[in-house]
Amino acid sequence: MERHPVPTDRPAAVAAPVRLTALTFLVLGLVQAIWPLTMDLYLPAFPTIVADLDTSASAIQATLTAAFVGMALGQLLTGPWSDRVGRFRPMLVALAVYLAASVACAVAPTAGVLIGARFAQGLGAASAAVLTIAMVRDATEGPRMVRALAHLQLVNGTFVVLAPSLGAWLLAVMPWRGMFWILAGVGVGLLALTAWALSPRRLRGAAAAAPGPADRPRLYAPLLADRRYLLAVAGGALVFAAMMSYMASSAFLFLEHFGLSEATYAVIFGGHGLFMIAGAQVSARVAGRVAPVRVVVIGASALLGAAAVATALGPFAGDGRVWLFIVPLFVFTTAFGFVNPALQEVALHDHRDRAGSAASLMGATRMVAGSAAAPLVGAVGAATPTVVGGAMLVCCALAAVVLIALGRTARATGTGAAAASAAS
Repeated sequence: MERHPVPTDRPAAVAAPVRLTALTFLVLGLVQAIWPLTMDLYLPAFPTIVADLDTSASAIQATLTAAFVGMALGQLLTGPWSDRVGRFRPMLVALAVYLAASVACAVAPTAGVLIGARFAQGLGAASAAVLTIAMVRDATEGPRMVRALAHLQLVNGTFVVLAPSLGAWLLAVMPWRGMFWILAGVGVGLLALTAWALSPRRLRGAAAAAPGPADRPRLYAPLLADRRYLLAVAGGALVFAAMMSYMASSAFLFLEHFGLSEATYAVIFGGHGLFMIAGAQVSARVAGRVAPVRVVVIGASALLGAAAVATALGPFAGDGRVWLFIVPLFVFTTAFGFVNPALQEVALHDHRDRAGSAASLMGATRMVAGSAAAPLVGAVGAATPTVVGGAMLVCCALAAVVLIALGRTARATGTGAAAASAAS
């Protein structure tokens, strides 16, 4: 595996050069993976939780919303904090919050307590996940950052593929509370791994002191004044909204509208994860020859085209021809994986000294967009290929407009040419 400089406990502006090893990649990927585990692992247990806590389905669905809100807030809090004190300490705190919240979920006596615990769980999960992106930005930029993020996607994407099936299997052998005890165990393991593998002393051979007041960068004000950053954030949020408008309605679409079995649905869901991983690896391969902003524009065009084809072919996908709808959706998820690493690099490119704040604002915006898009299809009507594809198409069309404007902004400032020159 290619080696890069590794992040340290000090912000990038004052960090000493170090090396990013396979172990560091693995630990950062595992930390990122708590996001899909937290969101997807317990989904098959919803009916069981409703019965056990003697509550309504809407109350248990609110646990999902609470986690989204916690993820958004957690990123906004932790990113700026890490720009001031370094990445290591906030990472440990975030994982400790995640561990405590997972235990609270496991012993929750009522739906209200479970909702609150899920909020805290999202808080810790997002805080840890966003710091991995900031740490990669501390160490890399340009094509090297795209490749590093794509490597992380190998680990993270594996859990995206496995989480729903793993949750169904666990539910067959243990009560639903056992899933949260497993997540608590994950928290313990990640705390130990992080304290060992990502400590400043281990990475640099000496403890890293926290920066002084003069080293503390301003936080969100410079980001909000950067048109290029805002376009990248808005485009990423719209792309994520397109994905969530499909994912949130996929079970109703395939199980009820198309009448597929749960096993077939699990295969389709897993296929999306695999194609997402493949798209990220293609992005890594072209990163050395194509400027990241150009990768973003290509990916946005592919997303729009795939959504348009899915919408057009969806009405003809009945009577054993469901593949007419599934194939363009696989193209869509491949393009989603392809565009994400490059989009994150473009957004954070000019903000190395405030990478935590930049990554957190981008991630929180995606969480808000995803939570808003999740009920979008249900508000329009039944989950049909036309309705689902139409929601994706609208989001992708808006994203394409924003990201094409991003590409023009980069060309106007010469950023794209500079990145391409650096890539060569």
